[in-house]
Amino acid sequence: AGVQEPDEVLQVLKESARAIEEDSLNYYGAGQLNAEAAVQRAVRGQISFQDFFRWLRDNGYLNPGFWIDGGAVALLPKILMVLGSYLLAWFLRVYFPFSWSWNLLSGLVAGSSGLFFLKTIYIFDLPQWPFRLLGSSIPELGNTLQGSSALNPLFASVLIPLVLVVLLLGHPQWKWFAIGSSLGVAACLGVSAVLDPAVWGLG
Repeated sequence: AGVQEPDEVLQVLKESARAIEEDSLNYYGAGQLNAEAAVQRAVRGQISFQDFFRWLRDNGYLNPGFWIDGGAVALLPKILMVLGSYLLAWFLRVYFPFSWSWNLLSGLVAGSSGLFFLKTIYIFDLPQWPFRLLGSSIPELGNTLQGSSALNPLFASVLIPLVLVVLLLGHPQWKWFAIGSSLGVAACLGVSAVLDPAVWGLG
C-alpha cells in the first residue's frame, strides 16, 4: 500500500488493530491484528499508482481518440515491394549509372508500398479514407475510398507510370520521381501477382 517505513507500519497496525474487550491479562496488547483495516488505513490519504491511473481512465484522459490496428496491413508483402523496387533500381543503376536522390527514393516508395503504416491509424469520429489515401501506393489508389483490398485495373497498370514519365521526363529533378514510381509500381504488381489471390486469375 506504499507504506514501507517501520515506524509508519507500526502506527498503521496500532491504529487498525481490533480492540478486544475481554482481555484482562492483555494477551492481545494493542488489539487483534486486522489486515483489511490495516490496508485501508495505509492507503487512506495516499494516492497509489493504481488509483491514479484508474482516475485518469474513468475521467477520459486515458481513452485516446485514436487507435492503431496492427492487422490492417500485411507487413511482409509491403516489405517485399519496397525491397523489390530498390533491387530494380540497383540493377538499373548498373547499366545506366545515376545518383540516388530524394525524388527517386520517394518515387520508389510511392510506387511500391506507399506510407502503408498510415493505414493502421484510426481516429475517433473521423473518416479513415485520408489515411488509406496517404498510406496507399499508386496501384492501390483505386480502392482507397471503398476500403477494399482488390486492385483497381485502372490504377494497377502501366497507365499512371506512363503518364508520369511523359509529363515529367523533361524535368531535371521530377523525372527521377517518375522513374522511381515506375520501378515501384513494377515491384508492387510483381509481388501482388505472386501473393495476391485476387490477381492470380488475371492475364
